[in-house]
Amino acid sequence: DADIIGLQESDTARFSGGNADLVRTLAEGLDLHAYYGPRTVTGTFGIALLSRYPLEDPRTFYMFSEGEQTAAIQAEITIEGTRYHVLVTHLGNGGPLIQQQQVLERLAGQQNVIAMGDFNFRSSTEQYALTLQTLQDAWMLGGETPTAGLDPQRRIDHVFVSPGTSVHAATYLDLPVSDHPALLVEIELP
Repeated sequence: DADIIGLQESDTARFSGGNADLVRTLAEGLDLHAYYGPRTVTGTFGIALLSRYPLEDPRTFYMFSEGEQTAAIQAEITIEGTRYHVLVTHLGNGGPLIQQQQVLERLAGQQNVIAMGDFNFRSSTEQYALTLQTLQDAWMLGGETPTAGLDPQRRIDHVFVSPGTSVHAATYLDLPVSDHPALLVEIELP
């Protein structure tokens, strides 16, 4: 019953994924709006944004990359008269500082930001500290104890929100469908 879902490594039309269009299957099955990008080509991983609310001006932007090409999706979503700036990303291995700087540049000056994804950096890194200069870690605001066996210091999947955002709850769930725990965040509307 999620309102907004960010997916990473959601490639379509690849042999390893059974040539299935997982994003379309989920969007149609859950009756959600969806945007997918970048187009899957060698050296990229697809990311997707699904939303109960219409996606306004969805777009993909690429970041400086060595090896796998990384990108992010940006879109706006209006909920009960409030416009949210949503970003979904999957940074390269180690969450390169330059990539997170480019993400933060894209979000600079925006209000009501929800930035989510596999950032590939931990809370002890320079990238995390840089992010906390303008955004807040939703799990730190409303975090619950992660599922048994998950080490909070090893988190690389994050949801960051604008200062002042009211986070009701945030928890990591270890599910068998992924090699990453899912992060479920409940944000209270103003």
